Amino acid sequence: MGKALAFIGQLAILALVSFGLHFLLQTMTKQSVLWEMASIQLWQIYALQLLLSALLIFGVVGIGKSMPQNLGFLFLGFLTLKLVINYVAIRGALEASGSDNFFKYNFLVVFFLFMFFDVYVTYRVLNQSSSSENK
Repeated sequence: MGKALAFIGQLAILALVSFGLHFLLQTMTKQSVLWEMASIQLWQIYALQLLLSALLIFGVVGIGKSMPQNLGFLFLGFLTLKLVINYVAIRGALEASGSDNFFKYNFLVVFFLFMFFDVYVTYRVLNQSSSSENK
């Protein structure tokens, strides 16, 4: 549980810093007004990704201790579930007639940022469990 909380702390710092920089960059370039037309706001995208990544962390750390040989399959299952939830959440914005590339690119940046963190956590847990098996 302690390892999961450490990863959650890192995730929270990543989310806050990246959201702050993302918001600051869009404010400086005067693109923040484009969010008024979007059906989902920037902070909601970050909140969704933060929640889904936190669930993935608890699942990966929990399964990594009990069944480390199945960690890769669990990660792929969680990633697939995360993709489906993201699609359902933004489907309305993608199908809107006024949907432009601004929303799509911003969503993809946030999605890939959190996905890379998910891969990092899984890599760390997998290496930790395989190094404890070699001892």
